Amino acid sequence: MTDPTHSSPYAGPPAPQPGWPTPPPQPGVNPYAPARLPNPALLEQLSGAILVLAALLTIGGSFAVLDKSVATVSGGDAVVYTTVAKAWSYSTTNLGDPPQSVTQLYGVPLLIGGLFAIATAVLLLAGVSRRLPLTRVLGVAGAVLLFGTTFTVATSGVNDTMWDTDGRSTTLGPGFYLITLACLLALGATVLTLLGTQRPALPAKPTQPTQPQPWPTAPAPQQHPAQPLQPPYQPPGSAG
Repeated sequence: MTDPTHSSPYAGPPAPQPGWPTPPPQPGVNPYAPARLPNPALLEQLSGAILVLAALLTIGGSFAVLDKSVATVSGGDAVVYTTVAKAWSYSTTNLGDPPQSVTQLYGVPLLIGGLFAIATAVLLLAGVSRRLPLTRVLGVAGAVLLFGTTFTVATSGVNDTMWDTDGRSTTLGPGFYLITLACLLALGATVLTLLGTQRPALPAKPTQPTQPQPWPTAPAPQQHPAQPLQPPYQPPGSAG
């Protein structure tokens, strides 16, 4: 396409230069509208459901086997001793001796974290945060507490595998996988609850640059001081 007033092809409108007026916004588009975030109520409902599932997995996994270690004679298959680790107990069986068991306290933080997470999840699912914003803070605290306790217990099971040698092998049990899954769910619930607490901020409205006028401005009218009134002229001898 060519411009009828030019011999060269039409290159389109010139690019806006600094100081030019800003083009008007498109109809139906608000340039100062806040960015859309996911519905906070929906995020709280989803976070509450995930917290309940994570808490149930945590409590159930605390009673399952975290890891089991078996030691054998070097070069043979004879089992010398066996250890079974749970969140509530630690059992040891030596060759020729009766099994012994001691109580572990890993189950205490798991139980507390699970119950607290369930309590905060019920508040989130019930929508109490609409009337009591502190509920969102409790939801974050419950998710963080559950994440911390499950992460600590899961790492303890991984630490037991570091003692393996040629004559000792450790196998992770179902309790480890349940607690690890609960740890990941608690982390996801923490992120969702934090997103639900955020509110979009209105962007600052840009100021329009001042454009010079293409025509001269008329000078402002000057104010003159008021002159005293003079009496009317009377010829001499007219005063009577």
